Amino acid sequence: MALRDILGQEGAIKILEGSILNRKVASAYLFQGPSGTGKYFTALNFAKALNCKRRSGREGFPPGEDGAAADACDGCPSCRRIEAGIHPDVAFVRPEKGVIKIEEIRKLEEALSLCPYEGGYKAAIVDDAHLMNDKAANAFLKCLEEPPAGSVIVLASSNPERLPDTIRSRCLALKFKPLSAALMESLLKDRIKDPQKRKALIGLSMGRPGLAIGKGGDILKRREEFAKSLLQMLAGSRNPSWADKEEIEEFMDGLELFLRDIFVLRATGREDFLLNPAMPEDMKSLGKAANEEVIIDCYQGIAGIKNSLVYNPNKSILWNYTAGMLKRLEPRRARVKTGG
Repeated sequence: MALRDILGQEGAIKILEGSILNRKVASAYLFQGPSGTGKYFTALNFAKALNCKRRSGREGFPPGEDGAAADACDGCPSCRRIEAGIHPDVAFVRPEKGVIKIEEIRKLEEALSLCPYEGGYKAAIVDDAHLMNDKAANAFLKCLEEPPAGSVIVLASSNPERLPDTIRSRCLALKFKPLSAALMESLLKDRIKDPQKRKALIGLSMGRPGLAIGKGGDILKRREEFAKSLLQMLAGSRNPSWADKEEIEEFMDGLELFLRDIFVLRATGREDFLLNPAMPEDMKSLGKAANEEVIIDCYQGIAGIKNSLVYNPNKSILWNYTAGMLKRLEPRRARVKTGG
């Protein structure tokens, strides 16, 4: 895979390729946009392009051979090692248990301070950068204030507003957007042969190929689990069904999609407009007694909850608070079932 293989993000790719061609690579980038839109894979392939031996002409390869002059060949030893995550000049930082701690940033500082082992760029990719805690963010700011020569840092974040302004202001921000339904169709048609399943994946992923492909068919299973949890909540269960923070985030994502769908269903009556066409009838009925303003208020409330998840709220309190908010959708509680 190379930059040329990233679909639907032409604006960001053009800027990255231009920076390589013009030799004006920034010291820090912020790739921001919804999860699953290709931020991490673009960062990985940007690091490959910067260090590609065929592109640069190192080790006997003519410059630009087997690929564009601003892209990776995806076949030389450098590209293969970066793809495998074992290149000595490319460091990766990912959250552990939902947080990036200062210890990981210290290791990153040390890695960037060393001279490039193979003579290319020292690159660092920080995935889900908004999950840095305060100590890690303060330490990371020092990396940005005095970046080592020949180094490039890429932050990938689906919630860039959680990053301190002092970090965001020192990065060149590139926006990543969801793909169109037509582009998702072309991406999935050779991978998913069943047209009904493909349609469901396109709707549920909301233009995010990383969810439709990366996490695979699990997206359909997760929607079934979401429906079960939601009906348990609305039936008055006091026991949260969430095992961890990741499950809370997935549930809130599911709630946003659900509220969008019942708003569309109430406003248009068209089930073919639903992103989740397989929504159980029990769930479709929930919004029939609520007006559009109530649905919008609930949607905004869920957005607020998602922004607060960085603080690790108490699961029981959050469960009951969310249940109380959603009760406004269906005043007649007797109509809510707990089955299927």
